[in-house]
Amino acid sequence: MFSRSRMLSNAALVLLPLTAGLLTIGCPGLFPEPNEPNEPNKGNSGLTGKYVGSERCATCHNNVHFNWSQTLHARALETLENIGQDKNANCVGCHVVGFGQPGGFVDRATTDALAGVGCESCHGPGRDHVENVNDESLRPPKSIAAEICGQCHTGSHHPNYDDWATSKHARVTETPAEEFTEGLALNNCGKCHSGDFFYRATLNNETLADNALQGVPVEELHAVECAICHNPHARTGNAPTPEDGRDFQLRYPEVANPTPTNDVRAVTDPTRFNLCGQCHHDRGRTWQDSARPPHHSNQANFYIGEMPLPEDSDLLVQSRVSVHSFAVEQCATCHMYRQDFQSAQAPAISGHTFQVNESSCATSGCHPSLGQALAVKATLQTEIQNRLNDIANRLGDPATWEYTSNGGPNAAGQRNLPDWLKQVRFLYYYVLVDGSLGIHNPAYARDCLVAAQDLLTANGR
Repeated sequence: MFSRSRMLSNAALVLLPLTAGLLTIGCPGLFPEPNEPNEPNKGNSGLTGKYVGSERCATCHNNVHFNWSQTLHARALETLENIGQDKNANCVGCHVVGFGQPGGFVDRATTDALAGVGCESCHGPGRDHVENVNDESLRPPKSIAAEICGQCHTGSHHPNYDDWATSKHARVTETPAEEFTEGLALNNCGKCHSGDFFYRATLNNETLADNALQGVPVEELHAVECAICHNPHARTGNAPTPEDGRDFQLRYPEVANPTPTNDVRAVTDPTRFNLCGQCHHDRGRTWQDSARPPHHSNQANFYIGEMPLPEDSDLLVQSRVSVHSFAVEQCATCHMYRQDFQSAQAPAISGHTFQVNESSCATSGCHPSLGQALAVKATLQTEIQNRLNDIANRLGDPATWEYTSNGGPNAAGQRNLPDWLKQVRFLYYYVLVDGSLGIHNPAYARDCLVAAQDLLTANGR
């Protein structure tokens, strides 16, 4: 794996492109006379530095500003005022614009326009840009780097960035990274392995050639950054159970319940799936394919009990939706268990390591206790692993049955393998690459492996 660690200076880069059109001339009336109060005890007499406030951005970027105004970022200072911490210098910096910097927030009476986490918190001071919108050199640079979010979403109270940085989402997987820098595979692998591709192709609707990242050093490539899952500009309503007025600003629904199917086009269609399933879905290899096993991204399909089958092929296993699909937050229930800060000894848990936390099994109401959940998990995973081992042992020498990429027969040899063996091999790998040893869909995992074992028995293995 390649990792990237480059903390950015405060407000050095923008998170996403400014999407509204720009004026072709300067903005008349953009800066009101000093000391014009917004309301009693609030004013902007100190708004004379490089920071101009989010209302000024709204002159050109009205849609983005309106959407932002509905988020908790827009009211971030209020959350401190409500608990009497609005004078705490340790807290204020992440709840206003430019605190402690020249021209930044001082107080409500003199710089009220800079209260809250505004546009310039992430996009940088805006005065030079708004005074000359035609000068491209004055426009904020664009970046999708998670370090921008990490300026505030860090530490024992909000360890989102710190946890994310330890996760696999923070790393560009070695093989595609090397291919991207060589000008290869970007349109195939970049959809899920390149934050740069997502930013440009998905968000900006650019048509990218496979060599769009050619020559970019691996350490400068972006992986699955915060803004790939979260929309920094808007409440989306895509979280089913946000607490304390939060929204999480998810780009895609956290919960989805598609009807299982075995159609190749459907099982590879990310629009059917929840947020995690945008990447964690099958790539369409069937039991007839011989070069490579199923891609290790079939978790969304496995969760709802479906697999891709060739046209006119008989079912290998009956579809069976997982009992875990009824978890309130589906994938996030176990992979993003959250807990607010309690003390220095019990800091907040953000869930952004994406590692399973079994505490959710009990707190979600699915299991009567953590101990019972752990026991059920251990029993199931032991059973599934034993069945996988049994199938591999009965298949024998991998050189006689494996996929070509895994040391099996060449293309000519693959054509001589019987269909029943290819089906056994596919079922074996379909469970294996899911990676949960049955937890994502216990009954479906068992059905797949029993079907493979029955095929082996029926053919004398």
